[in-house]
Amino acid sequence: MTVISWMGALLSGCGSLGLEPTHHLSDSEVGPVTIDSVQPSFGPVEGGNAVTLTGTGLEGTITVAFGSATVSASKLSETSIAVTAPDAGVEATVDLTVTTDLGSVTLPGAYRFGDEPPDSGHDSPSETGGETGDSGGSESGVAGLVEFSLLQIACPDCFGLTSDLEVTADAAFHRPVAGSWVSWIPAAGSCASSATATPPTSTFLDAGGYVHLQSGSHSIGLVKTSGDSGPSYVASGLANDDYARTAFYGLDIDGGAGLSAEILDDAMLTPQGFSSITPAETLYTDSRSAFAAQVSRSGQEFTWAPFGGTGTFLILIDAYDGVTGNPLGEGLCAGSDNGSMTVPSSVLGAWPRGSLLAIYFLRYQIEHPQFASGATLESVARVGVLGTGVIR
Repeated sequence: MTVISWMGALLSGCGSLGLEPTHHLSDSEVGPVTIDSVQPSFGPVEGGNAVTLTGTGLEGTITVAFGSATVSASKLSETSIAVTAPDAGVEATVDLTVTTDLGSVTLPGAYRFGDEPPDSGHDSPSETGGETGDSGGSESGVAGLVEFSLLQIACPDCFGLTSDLEVTADAAFHRPVAGSWVSWIPAAGSCASSATATPPTSTFLDAGGYVHLQSGSHSIGLVKTSGDSGPSYVASGLANDDYARTAFYGLDIDGGAGLSAEILDDAMLTPQGFSSITPAETLYTDSRSAFAAQVSRSGQEFTWAPFGGTGTFLILIDAYDGVTGNPLGEGLCAGSDNGSMTVPSSVLGAWPRGSLLAIYFLRYQIEHPQFASGATLESVARVGVLGTGVIR
């Protein structure tokens, strides 16, 4: 079997696994759903407080997602709804996504689990539902991505790898554009048989020789690397100790010809790790006993611990022919970090019994810190485990 590429490569993402593009609706396509205010815009980490949202297009069944944790909404009037904030487990600033029968809208960084409001200017979102408030600058849109990733590999020999751990950090900066680096992620509670991580632009800016991720004594230097799209930033030789779990990282940009020097505090929050995953056989480390986890074509429940983070939880499955090792396809499911997810038969039933599976369990924490200009940086912190299984 050929080496299975880690899905977090900066410029290829899921494309490195051969996934095909999927279409995501833009705000203009989904209908007249807007949110004008979120009150309050912050609350206790353990949740339980009432939050009122006002806007338009609040019709039919309405849900509100705090990051990836989705809760039902109660309609108060034609222009307002009420929800109870979920338990986040840690302090974090999260997106709010409101979904109705007319469509959905996402407010980046609109709610904070903590003692203070989010500092992204979203206490009073504009009528578009997607614009940020006045942050002292005049620009809007996404202006870059920084990723920090840790992947534990249960059976390196199974995939032709030499290490059971991969830690990477990458970044790229560009002029503010509409779009997102993470639009390939399915909606919470749904699956896709194909997805592609496509950059929202193909022209990157020079931000100096280095950018740094910093958290306490942890300092990760990302070095400028030239490419066809312009300079990107990559850290090499990272180890387990370089990745502090459940920690805030700031981003220090040295500044270059295309981007001024800037420090973004609390630009990223790293997720917690795993203490257990079931079926436990997915984590066998001996290649002679790998691919022992029995995964049902009619649907399979996976569980993990600990759980309760504010990020998105993904299960990505690559299937291979049990005899030839040829790729058969992929499936990607997204949900809340609630300790359990069922991958349905619509995904698993596409592959014959005996198919070998590479199974990724992935915690994604996505933040939206803002530059002084008002533009948004998307930051992605990721913890994952790669295990094995077989279709039965």
